[in-house]
Amino acid sequence: MEPQNPFAATDIGIFRFQGHKLQVYLVELIIDPYVGSMALPGTLVREKEDLPAASERAYREATGHNSAYFEQVFTFSGLDRDPRQRSISTAYMALPDRDGSTFQTSRKYGQAFWCDVDDLPSLAFDHKGIIELCVDRIRAKLNYTTIAVLLLPLEFTLTELQSVYEYCLQGSLDKRNFRKKLLSLDILEPTELRRTGERARPAMLYRAKDRAMRIIPLFK
Repeated sequence: MEPQNPFAATDIGIFRFQGHKLQVYLVELIIDPYVGSMALPGTLVREKEDLPAASERAYREATGHNSAYFEQVFTFSGLDRDPRQRSISTAYMALPDRDGSTFQTSRKYGQAFWCDVDDLPSLAFDHKGIIELCVDRIRAKLNYTTIAVLLLPLEFTLTELQSVYEYCLQGSLDKRNFRKKLLSLDILEPTELRRTGERARPAMLYRAKDRAMRIIPLFK
């Protein structure tokens, strides 16, 4: 029997920052041999698809949404990554445009939920390694891009933004210097709204002037 060529696949790490934690979106598989296991959303690449199209379709199937920032991360080609047949998967990370609407998976999956990256369950395939590499990419890009604002809802406080940096960079930042530097970069604009319902004084809500990824000299 002629050896069969590997399948081309893509897996999507969907991330957000919520409750002072970096979270990833996991789905429940309903395929053998992983029925009931948790995993990242993913798909085989169809004959008339390129990788970006396949990753965007996988995102829609898992969330019911289209809008997100996508970035290719790495290609995983371990010989035993899929027990059914050899597959080579190109991993993407996706950062949703968080407009307040909820995610709804297709019938391709069972349940789905957000999970703290520091408290992952057992995962199918090599998806733990994919998540770890995506998290490393996010932490690295915090040093020189606007990726932090893409992890938050469309409107956020400066305290919430600083929390992203402190969590991902694993260290505290001087509040006054951080805000002064961030506001000098002209990447944020204040809204007319304030965060209420907390013990502290209501805080001004900001939004990004541009939701595209930008290079910024934040820590230079």
